[in-house]
Amino acid sequence: MRRILLTLACLALLSPLGSFSPRSAQAHDVTGKPSFPTLTAKEEERLAKGKLVLRTERGSTDGSGLITGVIEINASIDEVWKLLLQFELVPQASKAVKKVTRYLDREGRGGSQNVGIRYQVKVAWVEISYYIHHDIFSQQNYLDWTLDPSKENDIAKTDGSYSLWPGGKPGSVRFVYITEVDTGRNIPDWIEEELTESSLKRFLVFVKKQAES
Repeated sequence: MRRILLTLACLALLSPLGSFSPRSAQAHDVTGKPSFPTLTAKEEERLAKGKLVLRTERGSTDGSGLITGVIEINASIDEVWKLLLQFELVPQASKAVKKVTRYLDREGRGGSQNVGIRYQVKVAWVEISYYIHHDIFSQQNYLDWTLDPSKENDIAKTDGSYSLWPGGKPGSVRFVYITEVDTGRNIPDWIEEELTESSLKRFLVFVKKQAES
């Protein structure tokens, strides 16, 4: 068991409640569209074969880390982007997420859209819920998210982003998913795996299958 700090948006979890200062859900810092990761020749080969690329970078002492997922999809950017904005589809891609509820949808800063989603999750005997605030920049094909500090959440922290990029061949697009989550407590390794790498892999594959169908 170990404390985890990783990168995986809607699909990461667990108690106890984090402590936050009350503030507007719209007030989190927006850092801009992330850069596309530099890929190795082997990773490029995996993408060309329709496979996903997954990187996990962990700290040497505290188990902290960052997870980045990339997959190439044979569809247009507009088709994939429209799919990514359908947050209510997340339970179809996740064994852990049982229900999502949209509680906020309004115009944001700089031409963005603000969407708030409540996630209700269950893994084994553990049930939790948390609220995610999204800043959506459709013209740039990216969104970022953070935990909504104006709500009561059963995790301590989550940040992340989706971004879309031109694919390696005509008619394709690359989907980059980066996220960081701190559950705020120690959990068994097998639950950690289910809530992180496994969930991210399933989501990337789900988006690819849906967009290409």
